[in-house]
Amino acid sequence: MDEAQRLLHYLAEHYTGREEAKDLERSSAGLEEHEIAAEQRRVMRREHQLAEKLARAFQRGLRRAYAAYLAGGNAITLDDRKRDENEMAEALIHFLVGTGLAKSTTRETEPLHYLYIIAVDWDALARVAREAQIDLAALLEVH
Repeated sequence: MDEAQRLLHYLAEHYTGREEAKDLERSSAGLEEHEIAAEQRRVMRREHQLAEKLARAFQRGLRRAYAAYLAGGNAITLDDRKRDENEMAEALIHFLVGTGLAKSTTRETEPLHYLYIIAVDWDALARVAREAQIDLAALLEVH
């Protein structure tokens, strides 16, 4: 498992999946305890599968955002009409924006198509990477 996959699995385990599991627990009126636990395990499996599916797009998007940061920018713009950019946006929004490690805004380009403007909180991401024992420099290809 490479650094991008390890980071996404950490985020799934400690952030995105955990939040979905808590939401499920709060909205599970009438379910038996074992049914709630089974559903929470399904939620975590889905999060880990999503981490696997989006790992390459996540890494490409993160590297693009970091290159923009190094060049003095504070955000990247991704166009959902371009398949690779749409995948990067999906990965960054789900795993970083959804966890408070980035912010995003959207702008409609044409009906049902959007530009996603994503700004990563590099300090917060570095803190989480340290917690997860992830080599963020390797992930970003900083040498």
